[in-house]
Amino acid sequence: MPSEECNDAWLETFRAAVQDPERTERQRALKSFGQDFTRDAIIAEECPRIFDDTYLHILRCYGDRFESVRTLAVAAMDALLGKLPPNDYYLGCIVPVLAKRIGQAETIEDSEEVRLQLLEQLKTLVAKYSDPDGSRSGDPLLKVLDSVIDTLIKSLRDPFPAAQKKSCEIVIALAEATSSLHYRAEALVAPAKSILTHRHSANRIAAVEALGVLSLHILSNGDCVSEIIMAVSPLLMDDVPFVRRACGRVGCLMLQKLRDRYSFFHRILPLVLNCLCDDTVQVREDIEAGWKQAGELYYRENETELSKAALIETVPQGYPVERYRRPTLACRAIVQRSLRVVNLVLHEMEEWKENIRLQATKLLKQIVLHAERSFSTLFLEVNPVLAKACMDAEKSIVSEALSVCELMGILLDYDTWSQHMLATFQNYPTIGQLRCMRTLFASCVQDEAKCKDVRKFATLLLDPDVCHNHRDAVYQRELLEFCSILASTGQKQEALTARLEEITVSESNDGTAGEQLTLERTLYTVALKVVAFCYGLEDRASVRDLGMTVLGLLDSNIDRLHQHHLASVLSKIEHLESENSDASTSILLLCGIVAVCGFQDSYFTILNETLQKAVAHAAPEGKVKLFSAISVAMLSWNVHNAQSEEDQIAMLKALTDAVIAPHLVWSAGRSAESVRAMATACFASMAQGVDTNVYMSLLPTYLNVLSGLIDDNCIATRAYSLKALVRLQALNFESLKLIAFPIMSRLDDPSGEVRELAAVCLGRLQLDVALSEDGQQNTVERWQDILRQILSVMFLHLEHPETKLRCAIFDSLKRLHTDNRELIERLASDVPSGCSYKKDLETITSRTKTT
Repeated sequence: MPSEECNDAWLETFRAAVQDPERTERQRALKSFGQDFTRDAIIAEECPRIFDDTYLHILRCYGDRFESVRTLAVAAMDALLGKLPPNDYYLGCIVPVLAKRIGQAETIEDSEEVRLQLLEQLKTLVAKYSDPDGSRSGDPLLKVLDSVIDTLIKSLRDPFPAAQKKSCEIVIALAEATSSLHYRAEALVAPAKSILTHRHSANRIAAVEALGVLSLHILSNGDCVSEIIMAVSPLLMDDVPFVRRACGRVGCLMLQKLRDRYSFFHRILPLVLNCLCDDTVQVREDIEAGWKQAGELYYRENETELSKAALIETVPQGYPVERYRRPTLACRAIVQRSLRVVNLVLHEMEEWKENIRLQATKLLKQIVLHAERSFSTLFLEVNPVLAKACMDAEKSIVSEALSVCELMGILLDYDTWSQHMLATFQNYPTIGQLRCMRTLFASCVQDEAKCKDVRKFATLLLDPDVCHNHRDAVYQRELLEFCSILASTGQKQEALTARLEEITVSESNDGTAGEQLTLERTLYTVALKVVAFCYGLEDRASVRDLGMTVLGLLDSNIDRLHQHHLASVLSKIEHLESENSDASTSILLLCGIVAVCGFQDSYFTILNETLQKAVAHAAPEGKVKLFSAISVAMLSWNVHNAQSEEDQIAMLKALTDAVIAPHLVWSAGRSAESVRAMATACFASMAQGVDTNVYMSLLPTYLNVLSGLIDDNCIATRAYSLKALVRLQALNFESLKLIAFPIMSRLDDPSGEVRELAAVCLGRLQLDVALSEDGQQNTVERWQDILRQILSVMFLHLEHPETKLRCAIFDSLKRLHTDNRELIERLASDVPSGCSYKKDLETITSRTKTT
């Protein structure tokens, strides 16, 4: 660097060099100039004169055709500006040049790096001439404000991401540097909004922060502020937590510094409250701190009113302190005065996008948490939308909606929602309304009021539209859970049985039903119907188990419940006189009840009459389903009946004669064949579930019909008729003669199952001489003649290739050998020694002799 006396010569050399046609000369001169200022080789007092002598030449290089020269020129000016005092004269010289280079409608500066460098220079100028309160030189930036704003309008739309981000930073710096931004702040809103959809999260964050600052300088256009809030709001669902945090910070900033902010509370609150329930802990903690600061400011501004409220404030009964931190009084007051926001939230909750619905539901939860009892006035408006959210296809939305219901149940007065829910559910018994009502009732902490109305809620569930909804397993589960809650509520004060019997409910509101049902009977009816509709559905096993659990809550002895209340349920089943198919609600309900409850003496008469009526009028497929249920119930006959044999025989005979036997008679048609097969299955189930003595006392009456069914065309009928005979005991000769040959003929049946059953049944044929009407000797001889023919056929089938059939015949021969030893040994000895089954027969006879 030349000495002080040679400054003029040095400057002249510099000016000549930067105008030299050679690029390298210009570069060398600009680089040397910048290095001299960087090394502090020039004293500050000389800088103004140097600026006057050189700035035109340096600024002219801003338009040089070589990018490297333009870059060095900007760097040289930066070095010079660093030494200059904050005189607005310099500002007026440089800013217009910057505006010309990067603020025109068309792009003048084509280098992205140079544009970024020029923006850096502009930011430096804004910081250097910062005078927000006008204390130094009367807001020097005001003189160049239009040029700066025009430059930012262009650069905010710059395709270079770094330039966009830098422009947002300049907007924030400009707001801090001058009090005059409000003159042109609105002009920057649209360009800044365009960055909100940028793919880089850093740019989105910078745009959100810039828009937040701009909103504070828009003094008269409330619509523009609203546009900013609406533009920022979608970023609350951004995938990047820091973007969401920026939205929350802008909301807190607006709550504290926005002009006329009270009128914008209802629009600003979603920005803050959404972040309070963010999935990221850092976001929640950061915004919670800003939210508290906003509340403290509001408290100071309204201290007179809020201080009085603070004196009488108490924590609501049952407040879930383990899951929620109660907001401060001032924060609650802000929300309570801004409940207009609920209208916006309800609109968002019905959007078609899942993430919007989820975010809106979370926001509603925060509003309820802050509004507490003040939310009561909005319940009627919120309930339909909330019920819809409770049955949303997205499980996370349902979970949040139920959380809202839970909070409302805790924080709102019981009278606020109870009557409305009763009326609404009666008209619209959807699963959403059911979930909403169940959660409200379960979370309500006003036990005395709940106990008074428990009968009203139980009555609602008796409606056929509710408890007969058998197509939706989720609905059934919700119904049972509500029954469980109602049962638990009924036992708050004392033992459940005593409590439930004291509370009575009318079955219908119009008084048409004269019978008064106990609450126990009401809940029993609902739970039993749900369990009954689950009969035969494997995917409803969990629902069925829950239903049995509910019944167990009512009485640990479920059979006792059936004894007390099932007759009432059966008498109320409607439309049994119609020609019901197997999909009919009445048939499904009756079949489920029969299969689940079985047959007991206390309700047998009405159940028999109900089945008789249903079978008489049902369509063939309905009859098949009814007989299937009866056969299932027969398997548990001994479990439910411990009466004397005479009483059991009377019950079974009444059921068989009235319901089963009429359909054992042959009639033409495929439908009749199916009905006949299932009616026969009832006898097969009796053979397994009924006491042997009782069954054998009943069986001889129907042997004539069963013997014909053994030769039925339907394989299933033949199999069931043989299953009905597998537990035979000793019979008289006429009965044995009736069934012996039909059974023997089934050894050649096309069905392997039927052949095996026939072989088993032959081993159960046993003569009871005491029951014979003729002389004993004569009867035995006649039976021996028949048995001889049967044994010969059985011997022949020992050569059958089926192993199972041979084993069944072998076992039957051993059973028959016990009472017919001489006959079987004689026939066995007549078998030629070369027969394959000769050894098997010898094994039977030798074992018996050994024994």
